Amino acid sequence: MLRSILLVSLVFGLSIQAIPTEFALAEDNPNVQIIKRGDPAMAKAHEKSEKGLDAFLEKLSNPPPGTENYNVKLGFTDKAKGVALTTDQMAQGVEFMWVSQIQRSGDHFTALLGDTPEYIHNIKSGDRVEFTKSDIFDWLYVENGQVKGNYTVCPLLLAGPKEQLEEYRVKYGIVCD
Repeated sequence: MLRSILLVSLVFGLSIQAIPTEFALAEDNPNVQIIKRGDPAMAKAHEKSEKGLDAFLEKLSNPPPGTENYNVKLGFTDKAKGVALTTDQMAQGVEFMWVSQIQRSGDHFTALLGDTPEYIHNIKSGDRVEFTKSDIFDWLYVENGQVKGNYTVCPLLLAGPKEQLEEYRVKYGIVCD
């Protein structure tokens, strides 16, 4: 159990993704990876995530033995009061973060924000978030110690040091195309 929590924490740490107006802001925090708006690799990762989303939601509803730590990634933007959700990579000021402890009621979901926002100010780690299936940008769960899903980590890994890519492949079973 502790290994799985650490595993997911490491994956979260790498895959916090922000698309701020000013790219220089991320230099202060090595856990935030900046991806340019409209990045083709991230768009491909999102498409791959969408293709597997129904199967993920089925497992979330009835988790098979050996699976745990179901999470989804949502895109947040500040609004006058609270936040808005988006999957639009071209939108200004979007910060993509993971939510966990997902509860489902029909087509609606609630979960707890697991990341600490760097750019979004109207939400904090641990806040309850409401969303629908169409708001989900990526998903992940752990099956027998291996990460499943988390497609958006690949553009981040591919942009970084090759040693890190190999480390994630060996330790967590993440294979990037």
